[in-house]
Amino acid sequence: MLKLRSVDLTVTVILLAVGIAQFVGGLTMDRLEMRRIHPASIPGLLPMILGIAITIVAGLQLWGLMRRGDNDDGAHVSGFIAHTELLKLLGLIAICAAYALFLVGRIHFWAASSLFVASFIIIFEFSSAMPRRALLFMIARAVIIAVAFGGALSYLFEDLFLVRLP
Repeated sequence: MLKLRSVDLTVTVILLAVGIAQFVGGLTMDRLEMRRIHPASIPGLLPMILGIAITIVAGLQLWGLMRRGDNDDGAHVSGFIAHTELLKLLGLIAICAAYALFLVGRIHFWAASSLFVASFIIIFEFSSAMPRRALLFMIARAVIIAVAFGGALSYLFEDLFLVRLP
């Protein structure tokens, strides 16, 4: 059986490596100076900022784990996944595949993103013991959030970042 501290350490070290790799990848991206684009407009700026943020958070987590020492708090990770959790995981994989393989590029990006977000919320908040009224409220809330998210995402990328969306 895995100790919870071992899992935390493993995930922290992986995140630390991802953060450093992302920073180095952003730093070594082409600067586009040969296309007469201002050198300060670095395409890798966002990956570098995210890499620094991930590295700082993982470093703080690692520091906290090291300060606690090797005291075993008795918490262990069980290796079993509940049937409902497995169904939700399969549903997530299915909607991610549907979004990437069938929706993006075939319908407008905001509609595809809205469908993805609504499906995600409904799959992860649905419970068979949920009363009918709560179910309808959850679906309505998911649709409202999804439409707002899809519109905001399209506006952000198309109008602010000037990225052509599929």
